[in-house]
Amino acid sequence: MPSEPKHVFASLPQMERGVAKVIGGDPKGNNFLYTNGKCVIIRNIENPAIADIYTEHAHQVTVAKYAPSGFYIASGDASGKIRIWDTTQKEHLLKYEYTPLSGMVKDIAWTEDSKRMAVVGDGREKFGAVFLWDSGSSVGEISGHCKLINSVDIRQKRPYRLVAGSDDTCASYSEGPPFKFKFTLREHSQFVNCVRFSPDGDRFVTAGADGQIFMYDGKTGEALGPLGGEKAHNGGIYAVSWSPDSSQLISASGDKTVKLWDVGAGTAVTTFNLGTDVTDQQLGCLWQNNHLLSISLAGYINYLDKNNPNRPIRTVKGHSKSIQCLTVHKSNGKSHIYSGSHDGHINILPVIKCCQSFLLACYS
Repeated sequence: MPSEPKHVFASLPQMERGVAKVIGGDPKGNNFLYTNGKCVIIRNIENPAIADIYTEHAHQVTVAKYAPSGFYIASGDASGKIRIWDTTQKEHLLKYEYTPLSGMVKDIAWTEDSKRMAVVGDGREKFGAVFLWDSGSSVGEISGHCKLINSVDIRQKRPYRLVAGSDDTCASYSEGPPFKFKFTLREHSQFVNCVRFSPDGDRFVTAGADGQIFMYDGKTGEALGPLGGEKAHNGGIYAVSWSPDSSQLISASGDKTVKLWDVGAGTAVTTFNLGTDVTDQQLGCLWQNNHLLSISLAGYINYLDKNNPNRPIRTVKGHSKSIQCLTVHKSNGKSHIYSGSHDGHINILPVIKCCQSFLLACYS
């Protein structure tokens, strides 16, 4: 009798100190996704115990993003390969595969009609590419940088605009399609880690390792000023995410905080303090409907509470490295699963809860 999986035991994201982690959001608001090893993990945002895993990459997966239609996910890996696959079927059938870069893919962005996509990262001849998703044909270029590009985003309405942020401390602004370099934004003094347009397309922000966030006009690229005055955070900023109504955004920083910003006033409304240990550095964030998520260096997924910024509503913990051993222990009529991973962590889960929650374990 063939065996069938009953549950998916999803891992936490695999993190690296000083490296931003991109969290992708489902345009329908149901799921979020991230990467670990050669896997893309999709989790239900209301109940993260409900999970699915895509495992078809041959190399370490570095980023994954939903198409605005919600029907496809594009995931990129360390070899520069992009795989576009179906989200509506359990098998996640591959639709297209391309290799736009010769090095690691760092970020992916789609146009609002799900027809074009931008891919950035490392490479020899170029650090970014823009192409049609169904043919791979070029629809412009991403230029103006001399080092790897960390982040890219596309304005979600016409006329399209594209912004990219790089290790060369600059951001580039392009118009299209076909996308052509327009000018360079030079406000940052260190790496530009994240660039994001607001959902309404009126503004975009750049965030850097210098602890600063700069805001610009989404249509013209005109500078509108910094958030938070001289510095937005006391440490490097690794990710930003806008509210659905474009009036606020959150920023995740190496100073172990996440800040909620009123964009109109340019000031922080709330500061979420998430610990004092090195592993409490915040390297990724996502604003999905009413949920505010951040990811720490430890890989923990925090559900932030606006009413209690010093204590998350929920923190999803577990393994982020390969599991080396697994056993079931019975004591006083109760059974527990013990799992040990490569990073020295041991997790314990009562067997009685296995049908309702997850051990958060993944074999890499």
